[in-house]
Amino acid sequence: MEQASSSKQPPSETSYQDRKSIIPWIERNGFAHWAMAISWVVIALVAFNVVGAVVGIIAVIATTGATDLQTVMEQMQTNYDAIFLANTTGQVFIFALATLLLVKLHAVKGKRRKFLRLQTSSNVWAVTAIAVLLFVAAQPFILFLGWLNSFLPVPEIFSQLQESMMETITNYLKSDNALLMGVFYIGIVPAVCEEIMYRGYVMRCFEKRWSITTAIIVSGIIFGMYHIQPSNVLPLSVLGMLLAYVTYVSDSLIPAMAAHLVNNGGQVIASSFYPEMLDQTMTPETELPWGLVILSVIITAGLLYFLNTLREKEGEA
Repeated sequence: MEQASSSKQPPSETSYQDRKSIIPWIERNGFAHWAMAISWVVIALVAFNVVGAVVGIIAVIATTGATDLQTVMEQMQTNYDAIFLANTTGQVFIFALATLLLVKLHAVKGKRRKFLRLQTSSNVWAVTAIAVLLFVAAQPFILFLGWLNSFLPVPEIFSQLQESMMETITNYLKSDNALLMGVFYIGIVPAVCEEIMYRGYVMRCFEKRWSITTAIIVSGIIFGMYHIQPSNVLPLSVLGMLLAYVTYVSDSLIPAMAAHLVNNGGQVIASSFYPEMLDQTMTPETELPWGLVILSVIITAGLLYFLNTLREKEGEA
């Protein structure tokens, strides 16, 4: 018995290193991918606002020379360059770069790009083209969802917050020479940063625990809620689900980034040619183009069906 016990050896350093190379930190330490993802969504939202506030204050002081707190706070409401610089900085450093660092806990070296789907695939360009068409065709349907959302009661505090956010965007886009920077701030930056976080990180973490259908739906709802726009949570959630689906079909973030850019950037460009769009508010009394809505639903369903056939063919290959 003594000989048997003495023959047992403690795990070697080599075996520990081998384990580290194949099992990510999250799993080695008994944490759940999905729980970490939800925690990060909350932490990232807080950090995003903190970073944005700090950058905004620095930008206001640097551009206006204001030093007293009251003047700085007033400028933070009207200095649109500072506001959008702060927003962009928060997105880049928190939603994108911090998420890229966080993924080291979820995937071992050599598998992190695949975890985030920062890669191409055999059908990625076909899916990208269809995704762009999908987001153009779906606009009347999204408008309809916004109309449905308008029937839901919204707490006054959230209503005021959303009005303030929309007023900032509207005033900025109505200012001179705002088109290019608007496409950058509202189109390109969110298309990259939000996709890395929500379709790259959050959705993948959910897939580790739940079915792909559940991962798509839950990540879409969280995406809709993250914008803190209760009167738009339904259309934003559905947009998040569509972005998640094209990501799943292609196993790449490229189609979602392209579609996200078309959705946001397209609205910026359209509003520059039709400024009256910025003053429209969706209410239960809003008259919808029902013919376009029905056509949009049909085309959207057809494109989703086509995407599903591409996914099935990819699975058979």
